[in-house]
Amino acid sequence: MLNVIFKSMLITSIRDKITLFYSLMFPLILMLGLGLYFDSPDMKLNIVSGVTAISTIFWGMQGIAFQVHFQRNKGVYKLLKLTPMPTISFICVMTAARTVIGLVLNMIVWIIGMVFLKFDLTLTNILITSLLIAVGLLSFTAIGFFIANLANNEGQINMFSNLLQLPMIFMSEAFYKLNSAPNWVVATGKLLPFEHYVKALKGAINGMDDALLLGFLIPLLYMVIAILLSVLTFRWEANGTTIKSRKKLSA
Repeated sequence: MLNVIFKSMLITSIRDKITLFYSLMFPLILMLGLGLYFDSPDMKLNIVSGVTAISTIFWGMQGIAFQVHFQRNKGVYKLLKLTPMPTISFICVMTAARTVIGLVLNMIVWIIGMVFLKFDLTLTNILITSLLIAVGLLSFTAIGFFIANLANNEGQINMFSNLLQLPMIFMSEAFYKLNSAPNWVVATGKLLPFEHYVKALKGAINGMDDALLLGFLIPLLYMVIAILLSVLTFRWEANGTTIKSRKKLSA
């Protein structure tokens, strides 16, 4: 049963053209555009790490949230409810399937960025970055699953995702320094996983071991919390309000 769910999730994830665009094409276009405009080594490091991190968060959070919402409203989970499979196993398998494809997409973005911006590619930093991206994907995908449980429609998914994504991105040093930012902005950014993930991506290139450690630990902590919250809030069937609204539209 778990193998069937895993393969099904892989197939439906590949067909998600909108998320594929925002996780692959949009980051590549952004990176190539910024790379042509900025020449300084520090900015190039910010570009390749920041764009890769954006690719990760787009694929992880919004992608699975819309996918879970669509499958739930289609009644797919009603059949799974009849099986003895624990909810946590189901959530973990779906999260892992999205992570597999996301890892390939994010590594494509990262490697193209490294080559285009003329950084040295070594086997060590490729392996470290692969592991780091996998952890980041697991973390943001688990958060996205929790969002899917809270939302009753596509509009709420967008709202909840933006409420989390935008502060994570703008309160981080993905593309700029926060030296002149208010203290509460810097402090809030450090409480969120995206900032540590971005710094770890930079550390994978320039060898910052402290940044790597936090880049692994903080996203893993958020992943555990998000999975537990996803289990507690998981719904096998769509809310009654959502079903009624769809019936009215079809009538």
